Amino acid sequence: MTYRIRMDPSLHHTYKGLPDEARRDFAVCLLDTLTDPIAHSAPYGIDDGIMRTIARGRVAGVILVGQDTVTLVQLTFAG
Repeated sequence: MTYRIRMDPSLHHTYKGLPDEARRDFAVCLLDTLTDPIAHSAPYGIDDGIMRTIARGRVAGVILVGQDTVTLVQLTFAG
């Protein structure tokens, strides 16, 4: 099953403003997550299977896993 991504316009703007390498790393993270969000993420706090962390390189995000969607709720760049 392939999930759909949901992202607030302000987070999309932040994503577009990342340096090229960080944007590429996060794109890979998102693509992996859309195929299997649980396998390609880690629990965020208590492992409820819904709120998860994704990370690669110097960029990380917090996602909410729904029935057929993944919603990005936070994006952080350590650069």
